[in-house]
Amino acid sequence: MIGLLLVSVLVSCLLQQWDDAISIMLAVVIVVSVGFVQEYRSEQSLQQLNRLVPHRCHAIRNGTRQDVLAKELVPGDVIVCSVGDRIPADCRIIHSAELQIDESSLTGETHYASKTTDAIHGPSDGEVAIADRKNVGFMGTLVRNGNGRAVVVGTGERTEFGVVFHMMQETEERKTPLQINMDDLGKKLSIMSFGIIGLITLLGLFHGKNIFDMFTTGVSLAVAAIPEGLPIVVTVTLALGVMRMAKRNAIVKKLPIVESLGSASVVCADKTGAYYATAL
Repeated sequence: MIGLLLVSVLVSCLLQQWDDAISIMLAVVIVVSVGFVQEYRSEQSLQQLNRLVPHRCHAIRNGTRQDVLAKELVPGDVIVCSVGDRIPADCRIIHSAELQIDESSLTGETHYASKTTDAIHGPSDGEVAIADRKNVGFMGTLVRNGNGRAVVVGTGERTEFGVVFHMMQETEERKTPLQINMDDLGKKLSIMSFGIIGLITLLGLFHGKNIFDMFTTGVSLAVAAIPEGLPIVVTVTLALGVMRMAKRNAIVKKLPIVESLGSASVVCADKTGAYYATAL
């Protein structure tokens, strides 16, 4: 739809219809500006999620406890964690003093996971589920009780947190129902516009009118048929929906997602799909 409006602006300028060109261009600017501002605010909110990954941690190197950057950890480092610390990397627990970790950010489980140093014997036909790995601490999870030591076994993308992030990056971005409908409307309006131009031009030729005058008239009617106010109404409506969701602590990165969520009638989730407020 935006592309169609830009074409209308160009045509209006060529025909020196400055009023139409300015009004349509203002509509485009409003739509783009509202979308940009809202997505920028969402990006700023998402930046706060970086707190899930600690920037610094305590590690034992050369026999002494040191405060190091989490990104400098390598497999084999020994880290020390206590209440309030976030686990900086995937690690194997080697010492646990009533160590309990909140893994809800990764598994969705609301209760704290008690950690042990004992070996875990998994099924022969597959890997042990994340929630059942009682001797492993996962990057981004929070220590809620006790303290312990662990050996780093994975960092960055080689962590369970990194795997989830990588899967999100590979997810195919599909168009929402609203975007599909808007694209369909844009195509229909384009076809209608060309039809109007052709029809007006042929009628003018039939009646012996000047072909350029009739072509200009047809283009003017085609531009007038484009609802330049529609994108503004849609964008502002979606932005209001995003603002209402933000008040409920829900972050929406892209405006059309609001309409997609509103179109959902069935939500499927396994046992890790925890609803903390018992409501969607």
